[in-house]
Amino acid sequence: MALRPSMREVLRGLVAEGQVDAEVEARARTALEVRQRTMSASPWFVKALSGLGAWMSAGFLMSFFACVGLWKEEGALFALGVVLCGASVYLRRELEGPFMEQLALSTCLAGVGSILSAVAEWTNSDVTVALTAVGLGVVLLAYFPDVILYFLAMLGICLALGFLTEKAMSGMGVDLCVVLGSAALCGLLIHEPWLRKGPLGDRVGPMAFALACAVPGWLLFRNLVGMQDGFHYLFRGDFLPPVALTVPLAVIALWTGWQVLREQGLDKDRGVWLPAAGALVLLTGMTLSTPGLLVAGLMLTLGFHRRSRVMLGLAVAFLLTFGSFYYYDLRLTLLAKALALVGSGLVLLGVRQFFQRRSSAVLAEAR
Repeated sequence: MALRPSMREVLRGLVAEGQVDAEVEARARTALEVRQRTMSASPWFVKALSGLGAWMSAGFLMSFFACVGLWKEEGALFALGVVLCGASVYLRRELEGPFMEQLALSTCLAGVGSILSAVAEWTNSDVTVALTAVGLGVVLLAYFPDVILYFLAMLGICLALGFLTEKAMSGMGVDLCVVLGSAALCGLLIHEPWLRKGPLGDRVGPMAFALACAVPGWLLFRNLVGMQDGFHYLFRGDFLPPVALTVPLAVIALWTGWQVLREQGLDKDRGVWLPAAGALVLLTGMTLSTPGLLVAGLMLTLGFHRRSRVMLGLAVAFLLTFGSFYYYDLRLTLLAKALALVGSGLVLLGVRQFFQRRSSAVLAEAR
């Protein structure tokens, strides 16, 4: 349950106070339906399938280039990639319709793949390819007006930056990406209303979702490497101790919770922020060896705060994933696991009871 009331509850409260007439709800519903149809004509899962179809189209186009021999012609492949990216930007900005959106997206992805392949063949340097990917992602974020590509470009930038920091700092670079990515995710969603009015505009949401996938992805990579038990066939590097990662994440979670309470006007109510701070301290103490649980809880808080079902779904999925890693960690005794389960259950029951008590007060204030 979110702390803020829904639009229907706000309208009913305004009607009860005599601020607006009784017909405002019907007019508001009509205006919201028109805006919803105008701004997002397709549901999110249709857009996700469109992105998958674009990836498949780009793969077929790349295979055609390979079959005709362009794969080994670096100069021609690079020039073709630039032409494809430029043509896709023109198509997406000048033409409308589902077919043109699909065509522009798949063409853009094929162009990016061609450019990265040509750079890889030219330089034989992974670092150069990663830097090129970052530059392409920034350019596409600026000029290609498509929500799916905003997400893909930001995700590509995150992966490339993670690779570069790993090359420069080994495992500590991955940990640094986790902390900075978590801070950026919280900053984007906390200041989302203000950022949407600025140059970022519609890019804020896709960028936040990309970070919500990249940060847990880095943590999963960290956990999978730790499961190798000394047989480092996939990766060689030293990570920071889990405590050194959990404490900064707890500070970010504390700042995020305080900003949420300030936005709701509850920052001066000790009956609200004191139990929340205590729950955060208890959760941090129980998950010192598994920072992924703290990140999943942070995403859950942001999802409730912004009423984002997609963010909530990602948070629940990663919460179950990192919970499994935590429970099956062989370094923990059965007694420690049992105490952790009991403690987490008590925390969740306490949070549920807190929300139930607060919901009636919030609805009364809305009315």
